[in-house]
Amino acid sequence: MEVAQLAANLARANGYAVFPVKEDKRPACPHGFEMAVKDRVAVRELWRRWPGPLIGIATGTVSNVWVLDIDAQHATAARWWRENFPRLLPTRCYQTRSGGLHCYFTGGGEQRNSAGRPVKGVDVRGNGGYVVSWTASGLECLDHAPPAPWPAWLTEAVAPATQCHTVPHTPEGALRPEGDGWLSGILDTLEAAQQGERNALLFWSACRLFERGLRVRDIERLLLPAAVGLGLADHEARKTIASAGRR
Repeated sequence: MEVAQLAANLARANGYAVFPVKEDKRPACPHGFEMAVKDRVAVRELWRRWPGPLIGIATGTVSNVWVLDIDAQHATAARWWRENFPRLLPTRCYQTRSGGLHCYFTGGGEQRNSAGRPVKGVDVRGNGGYVVSWTASGLECLDHAPPAPWPAWLTEAVAPATQCHTVPHTPEGALRPEGDGWLSGILDTLEAAQQGERNALLFWSACRLFERGLRVRDIERLLLPAAVGLGLADHEARKTIASAGRR
């Protein structure tokens, strides 16, 4: 079956707004997801003018679908998925071309796109974004359950670091990270920071630890070795951690 017909069927069956996508996952039409349509005739016309081998789905309210994108090639993402999939599934879940996962949800409201939150390799495609329909390209549907409502806790988990806040300090000796994957996930994310994102990820990491109630001295003890190892100056890293505390 030709791609345009597959796209029209997908739009009709699910109410998704679709548009043509190139093999490299870039939009084939000049305005990308903004040109996505649902009507069968409009879909065929879109593919006639800008043929593409892949089907893009405009995410967010236009299609009532929000997608959690898990890139299993990142160790941090794989670990986060192992820790959190029991409260994410069942929901519609597809294999991606890179071997990752696309988990589909409904009712995400104002949730927009995010990248690398809460950990590197975990992205959200919501309002203002799109995903490729990999099942239309022959890849497997891993969970056939209907898309579940967008989890409220996930909105907080993927919120930008600037939204973090302090909580009251825990008593002396309250730091007991052993056996808890949250700390290793934060440290792994920081240690994987690339040039240009080191300071931002240090700030994000410090926010997450302040939210756990850790004191400044404990946070510095945990994060400074990684930050300095990434090439940040000690005084600069301490300043960033202090800034996170003030948030």
